[in-house]
Amino acid sequence: MRNLIYISAFLLCTSAFSQTNKEEAKEEVEIETVKVNNGSEIIEKKVKVITRETANVELAETDKNKVNQERVNSVSKVEKMVMVDNNGDNNYELLTKSTFYKLGDKQYLFKPHDRGFDIAFSKEENKFVKTGSAYNTQNGNYLVDHKNYAGIGYFNENGDFTIEYYDKNKDEIVTKSYKMAEPSL
Repeated sequence: MRNLIYISAFLLCTSAFSQTNKEEAKEEVEIETVKVNNGSEIIEKKVKVITRETANVELAETDKNKVNQERVNSVSKVEKMVMVDNNGDNNYELLTKSTFYKLGDKQYLFKPHDRGFDIAFSKEENKFVKTGSAYNTQNGNYLVDHKNYAGIGYFNENGDFTIEYYDKNKDEIVTKSYKMAEPSL
């Protein structure tokens, strides 16, 4: 009887934990060897590019009580990290890390710096132009200095970056939300 209770408790805990993971992830790693001639010798360096895509698993509301449910397209967050091994010891140093977002039909790139991140938008495919910066504050928000406005930014529960600022022409507080998106890699 005691074994039956333990087995039942184990199965209940296992099934409860298996239902909590509602996110999927995909990671792609590319390593390229580059040879650089510095005048006196040829140095070999390795460049590693890691592209990580995560997305929430969302199911159709119409299939709520069915066993086999249809998936609904969800927004993806894509992070791209570029790393280099300068000295051949297979320890890579991080050069850049970029995250892609979408606001309306425009694609944006958030590129970290030592006090926050820069915001750039895509005029053409894979050509980004810096339009502003976001700076960390002590309370977890960001001060946003954009070329058209200044405001306060924060990441909401969906991971989207939201900016609130005062528009003098409209005489109101305007809210913009950058949604996570797949980049055109």
